[in-house]
Amino acid sequence: MTQAPDTADLETGAVIDIPLNKLTRSPHNARRTPHGEAAIEALAASIAAKGLLQALVVEPARDAEGAPTGLWWVTIGEGRRQALSLLARRKAVAKAAKALTPMTKPAAH
Repeated sequence: MTQAPDTADLETGAVIDIPLNKLTRSPHNARRTPHGEAAIEALAASIAAKGLLQALVVEPARDAEGAPTGLWWVTIGEGRRQALSLLARRKAVAKAAKALTPMTKPAAH
């Protein structure tokens, strides 16, 4: 199984593989309207046919003290994350996703 990289070793803007079960919706995501089921189905069909054309943008999820939790927040690409999860449940894609780390390091809390 693909192992998520240690956050301390990452360069900003690095492209990494992250297991889908380590990805979660970010509380910092600008989208407030949930993706509809039909939109996720259509996106899943597109990804199945063409592949993932644009990596997810992620940042390490942190607890209240600011320590990494081992999960990754998807800040850009939540619809793609949901579509990839749907395809993984159908065994149509690998259970890891290409993700792009933020261009800046998160501020210490």
